[in-house]
Amino acid sequence: MNNKFYGQFVARGVTIRAPKTLVSTLPAVATLALEKIQGVKSSITNAQNGLFTRDYLHHAANREISMIREGFHLSGERRTAGSEEYRATVGVVLLDLSGLRSVETEFGHLFAEELAVQFADSLKSVAPEQAFVCSSGDYEYAILIPAGTSSACRKIAAEAVRTLRSVQKVHSITEHRVGVDIAAGYAAFPQDFEGAQFELKSEEQSRLLLRKSRIGAGVAKRLGESLLIPHVLGFNRLLHEGGTIREVLPVNRVVVDVGGAMGAREGQRFSIWSNNYDSTYANGVPADSLINRHPLYKGELVLMEVREADSIAEIMHMGDPTWAVEPTDTIKLLPEEKGIGVTVEKDKETEQLDSLTGLYKHRDFIARFTKEREATDSFALALIRLSRIPHVQGGAGEQVLAEATQQCRDILGNDMIGGRYGLNSLICFYPEGKPEFVQILFNELCERLLTNLGIEAAVGIFCYPYLDYRKGDALECCLKALEYAMLLPVPRVGILDSLALNISADKLYSKNDSFGAIEEYKRALLADEDNTMAWNSLGVCYAGLGRPEEARKHFEGALARDEDDVMALYNLGHISQTLGNFKAARKYYDNCLLHDEKHFFSIIRLGQVNEMENDFSTARMFFERARALEENKPLVERNFARLCMKEDNPDKAREHLHQALLYNPQDAVALELMARIYLDGGEDPEIAEVLARQAAALRPDFKGAWLQLARALEACGKKQDAHQALVKAGEL
Repeated sequence: MNNKFYGQFVARGVTIRAPKTLVSTLPAVATLALEKIQGVKSSITNAQNGLFTRDYLHHAANREISMIREGFHLSGERRTAGSEEYRATVGVVLLDLSGLRSVETEFGHLFAEELAVQFADSLKSVAPEQAFVCSSGDYEYAILIPAGTSSACRKIAAEAVRTLRSVQKVHSITEHRVGVDIAAGYAAFPQDFEGAQFELKSEEQSRLLLRKSRIGAGVAKRLGESLLIPHVLGFNRLLHEGGTIREVLPVNRVVVDVGGAMGAREGQRFSIWSNNYDSTYANGVPADSLINRHPLYKGELVLMEVREADSIAEIMHMGDPTWAVEPTDTIKLLPEEKGIGVTVEKDKETEQLDSLTGLYKHRDFIARFTKEREATDSFALALIRLSRIPHVQGGAGEQVLAEATQQCRDILGNDMIGGRYGLNSLICFYPEGKPEFVQILFNELCERLLTNLGIEAAVGIFCYPYLDYRKGDALECCLKALEYAMLLPVPRVGILDSLALNISADKLYSKNDSFGAIEEYKRALLADEDNTMAWNSLGVCYAGLGRPEEARKHFEGALARDEDDVMALYNLGHISQTLGNFKAARKYYDNCLLHDEKHFFSIIRLGQVNEMENDFSTARMFFERARALEENKPLVERNFARLCMKEDNPDKAREHLHQALLYNPQDAVALELMARIYLDGGEDPEIAEVLARQAAALRPDFKGAWLQLARALEACGKKQDAHQALVKAGEL
């Protein structure tokens, strides 16, 4: 058969009626038998690597699951663990070899196929004897393990990853040793199935089993890339280890990459962790190797809307409100709260209360609150953050929380409807609550918690009705009030008011949500039209949106309510300068300095105004005055440099720019000015190109950097690149 040896055919115990005449046909019979064997083998194996095909994987998994399902039902024939058809479990390990795509691109398809064959051979050596090693898809291998438990699958997956990562092939031309990063996921039936999934047909379950292991491999690959370590992940560990923040949404909501396909459910609580050791957020934790860093706790969230591949979650509380949740932060499932069932006679339904504190779980509180708020025209909702609980051993932390709950009942009354809101937060519903009254109650509560239990607390309160907020907005408003409360001195009790709305708007503006910030600032003015901070902040928002006239109106609104408002005076000066009204700008800056003679930016702006009017000596006087204040030294040196350039003194300008870059090597404006000096002086355009390119990389929105880069590229003869730079600058 094609001069290839496939096997031997031995016929034993066969009686031939006419042996002499049929002997010559026996080789043909043997050939037919071997061809049939070859045909069967070809139909169930991959010709390239010799592994079983995906169809055979589904067939074998279906057979194993069918035998397990037989054990679910009573039948006339008893099967024991020793019988051949008895099965209790089956597992699938799936290995992600998607890195072969880049191997194909860089080294060619044939080289990648040869490497894939080496992977297949190595995988066969790792797999147990009774397992089926299969090609389950493009760049994907799977091992079906009859009687494979989750722990067995984990061990096999870890060994497979270790073995395949060690496989390398030397490229004959480049002599590179080429390998591929491997990630593995695993799942087992019936351990990783639940609910209605048990009612599916066995054919559907076999495919679902493969899909669960594929999800595990996908998450393992993502974690391996982000943590720079090899990873193996089972479906049963996805919620515990494999979740991350995908996107941060407004109003304390986020998108997380755990969904219904991973077993997520509404109401599940997750802790949030970060490996970002930036000293700004992590209180100066010393940097170590990434692998040896322990994740830092950020807060908790609860799943609100679960979709197939992701979910929308609400941030319940933050460990540190100044340390924002960011994409790529990891989440880990918190254990379910175990409470006792308490029968509510009125509704004849069972609600779960925490056995230690007697409070509702988070989701049960929300359900109860939703009912109760509709029965009253006014109420108060309070979110209590126990920010500094004394360190105690064992389970005593929960006991402290129970004692804090009792303090709440002592002050608010036993009729208080309360719930758990994270590990260190409580939430209370208080019918008929008026702002002045609840302020006194919660002030007393904070004082008692500190005096009796040594707990520092912060309370955010929303009193309905307030402005145009609906009852359904109460929890979101509570969170805004809590952020305000945590900035207050003891006792930290904050009621949602104009100042709290101002702080909420500032947070939106810091996230570049200008339109959301404008709406929030307008609410702050509805609550208190004398809030000059809101007037000023609205003007800043409109100025940032390129609407200077509207910005000026709001700055004037602030000044009309407080004629000594230095911020409003400066902002009016700046907007007048932007509009080209230098006379008005000088008047506002001068008034600003009458109230604060060391107002750094007013001095700088006055220097710029005089520079624009070509009064260079007066401009230099103001810049020298700003330098004496020892503030923002790079800005001062840049202004000196620009002044020197206008005075046709490029050497002196270069000295100032060098000084500015010593203070801040990432100063994009200084780099752009330095590139301009090189180009205007006819010096080396390649140096100018490097400087301008660095400025554009630091500030992609900086038009001047792109224009200087286009000039430098044009001077270097790179006309096509110069054209693209002009496109980036918006000039074409």
